[in-house]
Amino acid sequence: MCDVNLPKLKRILTDPDEFISNSQLKSLSMELLELIPMEGIEGSGLDSDQIMEVVLRAAVDQTSVNGVTTSTEDTPNRETVMDWLHTLEKETMLDAVNDILALVAMTVLDRDGSRTICIDFMNNPFHGCPDDEDEFRRMSARDGTTKCHRYCTAFVLAQGKPLTLAVDPVDGKDSKADAVERVLARVETYPFEIDQILMDRDAFCGELIGVLREAAPPVFPVRTGKETLEEKLTTGSSYMTEEIICEGKEHEQTYPLAVNVTYQNGDRGKSGLKQTGYAAYGLEDRTPRQVAQVYNHRAQIEKSYETFRKARALTTTPSTTIRLFYVGVGFLLEQLWVVLQWAVLARPRRGGRALPTDFTFNDAFLHGVEEVLDDELGWKDEHQTNDQGLPAGHEHGLG
Repeated sequence: MCDVNLPKLKRILTDPDEFISNSQLKSLSMELLELIPMEGIEGSGLDSDQIMEVVLRAAVDQTSVNGVTTSTEDTPNRETVMDWLHTLEKETMLDAVNDILALVAMTVLDRDGSRTICIDFMNNPFHGCPDDEDEFRRMSARDGTTKCHRYCTAFVLAQGKPLTLAVDPVDGKDSKADAVERVLARVETYPFEIDQILMDRDAFCGELIGVLREAAPPVFPVRTGKETLEEKLTTGSSYMTEEIICEGKEHEQTYPLAVNVTYQNGDRGKSGLKQTGYAAYGLEDRTPRQVAQVYNHRAQIEKSYETFRKARALTTTPSTTIRLFYVGVGFLLEQLWVVLQWAVLARPRRGGRALPTDFTFNDAFLHGVEEVLDDELGWKDEHQTNDQGLPAGHEHGLG
């Protein structure tokens, strides 16, 4: 993790004024984005911050660069902005995004103790015909496509809030084990120990389990289908046992199995018993119900995804680097909001801080940044008319 300095953020977190303004929110957002290196066009009279302001405006309104440049007076044209963005170098940019995520997260995380890490795979639907078929992955049909860009993400749960620790793209030929290994390598640079790893059913793969166990004991739901596993899940009471995965193969191993039985009392229109099996490494001394409670903390990361998507700029570019950059911008803005909400605006009280209900990500944070940028970028409030209106002879319902 490189040494990144965020002086404005540090000042506001350590010595906040009575109020935080929309102008400060915009300034802090730009402080993060300006740390992402962009070579730019040689001989151009522009600065990278002028390009980043266009990107930031596109992100906070979930619009495109073209939507911003055509609606403003004081920005470069779309072609110029995209030429600059095409000078982003994928690995350098990705390292910078992850370093900034790390630094912002560590502003509210204690260095001591251990942490529970959540690993996940996130799909972004992709429309278009890329030059390289290995660029995208396949998913269930969504938004009119089965193609997607996939990202492996790592989160930490702290003070009831999920913080993003790392993001890494998963190319078409990447194995899940390779992607998780790269993300965990980034997380292991943090100054705390990993106590537990929570993951969904994607973890139910012998090779991937091995990668997870090298970092910390993993907990995840098992996939059904194996006859002996089905038998163990056909029960009316919870219990702890063991099961084998990849039996007779290279990655064979025996794992602790927690079978948790609950009653679906009309939940989602279902009733009766529900049996869920969990691979419960490191939790062998717990009850199945306790294992389920540990795993259920992972549900909080879905809130991060919902929030992040509200700050993702739209694009039709085939550039995987620019698309990855927009994903990084969304996560950076979401992380900044979480930290400001907890560290600056939440009221200290016994039993934990009281989070403000009015400092919402979409309406307060993003809209506040948008208002400032609209003023600074010269958002158009007048549009040229044809000075004629409807042609003579056309009927209309205005009377």
